Amino acid sequence: MRKNFLIFLGLILLATPGFAQKLEAEISIQADRLDPSQQSKLQTLSRDLEQYINSYDYSDNAFGTKVPIMYQIYIQAVTQSGATDVYTAQVLVTNGIDQRYFDKAWDFPYAPGQILKHEIYSPVSGVIDYYAYLVLAGEVDTYAKLAGTQYYNNAQEIINLAQNSSFSKGWRDRVEKLNDLQNHRKFRVMKYSFFDAFWDIQEGKTKDALVSFNDAMQLLTEIFKTNRDDKYTKIFMAGQADKFAWAAAKLGDVKALETLSRIDPENKDTYQSYLD
Repeated sequence: MRKNFLIFLGLILLATPGFAQKLEAEISIQADRLDPSQQSKLQTLSRDLEQYINSYDYSDNAFGTKVPIMYQIYIQAVTQSGATDVYTAQVLVTNGIDQRYFDKAWDFPYAPGQILKHEIYSPVSGVIDYYAYLVLAGEVDTYAKLAGTQYYNNAQEIINLAQNSSFSKGWRDRVEKLNDLQNHRKFRVMKYSFFDAFWDIQEGKTKDALVSFNDAMQLLTEIFKTNRDDKYTKIFMAGQADKFAWAAAKLGDVKALETLSRIDPENKDTYQSYLD
């Protein structure tokens, strides 16, 4: 069933701009460093950003997967540029499971009641959309092999627009982050292979699951052999270690559990619990 779905999904990918992804955003803003009068100007920002994200379909075909995304925005300071308030902030973006991105340098002008439109680039919406596309890419990469590429390309388009903006702080790091993720082919294919195995196990297709699971384990081993501190893989495994252990146990693959305990020591207790 899953294999047929993925074949159909691949045809859709070739024929249309992308999966229809409905983000479910939660925005929190901490501005304790500002005085009360300055904080009051940000009262509607979290609501405005949630509406901006949640009311928008990030592609236009028939699939409607819902993807959670949380932004924790930490306002560091506010300065004046003419009559405009310019905020300096940091932001932590996560899907709450296996993706996490920290941005330490973000400047943006904002005024209460400011209207944000997806058709018009702004320093506020640019960073918001950039991370939305990173999360979507990471999610869609688990549906079909390298299927998140379209969303990484969307993030690149935002970068191209940002280069012409007066508020360029942080974009060099965002370029590097995008390149690291998009070009990390082993990591991306490993995620797809693992979830392919996971869903095959759910459907009782043990033989197919074993092939995909072995592929995922080989790629994961190669990643950690090259770089035992591979950042995005470690974040992914922190969120998915229990699923990996469960899958290995269901497949009767004791060797995989032992390998996971060795190459991913931060989650060793999880793997060991399935060996005991």
